[in-house]
Amino acid sequence: MSKLELSTIRKYFWAYLMPVLWAGFIFFCSAQESLPGLSISIFEFIFKKSAHMFVFAILYVLLLRAYCKTNKKKIDKNTYLLFIIICLLYAISDEFHQSNVPGRHPALRDIGFDMLGTTTVLLYQLKII
Repeated sequence: MSKLELSTIRKYFWAYLMPVLWAGFIFFCSAQESLPGLSISIFEFIFKKSAHMFVFAILYVLLLRAYCKTNKKKIDKNTYLLFIIICLLYAISDEFHQSNVPGRHPALRDIGFDMLGTTTVLLYQLKII
């Protein structure tokens, strides 16, 4: 293996390490039978749904950051769409994972909140909000 190939592998490894670790953190949290919450029902709902939005917004940002570190070309609509789809697929797999964890239940609503966090970042980047 040449130095150039090894350098490229290192560049991709370090660029995509954070998104992979963050996805692992999401997986770890989803594997918990119960997560800490607040004692008042409405505040607990807001807290947990905000957490869904936050963790997927961060995943989206980390994926885009890794892409920018490993590609010279400007981000286009297809790239934004690709990472939205990756986040959507991970959100779906996360809910499927929760369906196999005792005490946890999957919800389509949670996928919606995950995507709300992701698209909020996208809309901010496009200077729409």
